Amino acid sequence: MVRNSVREDVGQDLRGAWGFARAVPRRGTWARETVAQALKAGTAAVLAWFCAAHVLDLPQPYLAPWVALVVVRPTVHWSMLTGLRQVAAVALGVLVAVVAVTVMPGKELALAAGVPVAFLLSYWPRLDDQGSYVAFTAMFMIAVDSVEEPFALFRLLETGLGAVIGMGVNLLIAPPYRVLTLDARTKRDAAAAADLLRSVATELREGSEAEDTVASRARRLDERVAETGAALRHARAGLRLNPRRGEARVQDTVERADRALDLVRRVGRAGRSLADLLDDARREGMPRPAPDQGFREASAAVVEAAADAVESRAAALLAGEEPPEAEELSAALDGLDGRGEGPVPEAQSALHMEVRRIALAATR
Repeated sequence: MVRNSVREDVGQDLRGAWGFARAVPRRGTWARETVAQALKAGTAAVLAWFCAAHVLDLPQPYLAPWVALVVVRPTVHWSMLTGLRQVAAVALGVLVAVVAVTVMPGKELALAAGVPVAFLLSYWPRLDDQGSYVAFTAMFMIAVDSVEEPFALFRLLETGLGAVIGMGVNLLIAPPYRVLTLDARTKRDAAAAADLLRSVATELREGSEAEDTVASRARRLDERVAETGAALRHARAGLRLNPRRGEARVQDTVERADRALDLVRRVGRAGRSLADLLDDARREGMPRPAPDQGFREASAAVVEAAADAVESRAAALLAGEEPPEAEELSAALDGLDGRGEGPVPEAQSALHMEVRRIALAATR
């Protein structure tokens, strides 16, 4: 059992690596951007070492390439913040090391006093994920006896140099931004939302005993839309302080994807609410939402028209065009409303409300 599990895990890792390699040549993929960032990180480290060792002639300038490597981040804004936090963390570590060696007699006592203080300082929220370098810097400098004045100043100079070079490389060489996949992801989610609505319409007409219920599909759609929303937020963050943010194409791509995803998100929530209602109705002892077959047919027609409207309106929003009028959806909704007049069962009234909610979400 364990051997089979290990074999499956290794096979999955190998398939993932092969998929990554195949995606590298394709423009706009995460794999290609990751490779570009790796090459930029290597370039920044080499430049930092060369400047520190050969231009400034600093002794053992290990911090310069280290900081340059760390500072190359997926967004320019994040790179800038990381550079400032890295400099602050190393400066605090150097300060703690100098004070500990000055106050305490012997390396062991200096480590015993300095490392706990540096460890506590590493939790300063302003340092974020760079806080761990406070303790690392303090411990390393005390351990290798490099807290004398020139060496301490050299470490600070190396840190500043590495941060500047890392930020400069990330800013000037193909500044990263992840907007090229937003259109494809949003189109995929719009198609999934439309497919969900069509499945709901089929279940309204025919019922379903499938294990993969529309409610479970609606939950998976929610997860995919949340992932696309995270990608959209990352794209916005990637444009902060980015010299390429002025490109009209880049800004338009983000704005169009935001509007289209908002449509998909609204329809997905409304669709999930109706899917949950139908799923509850399948459980033992629960009444059907609408005993009237004609009402179920009219409801299904509205939901199908909403599916068509979602696809066409999302495509128009992504293309930067005015969304078309959903005339078929309006006509189907009028037909449904005509069937809902007069006294109706409570379950049918609940179904009517959920179907109207889908229609409104698709056209708002």
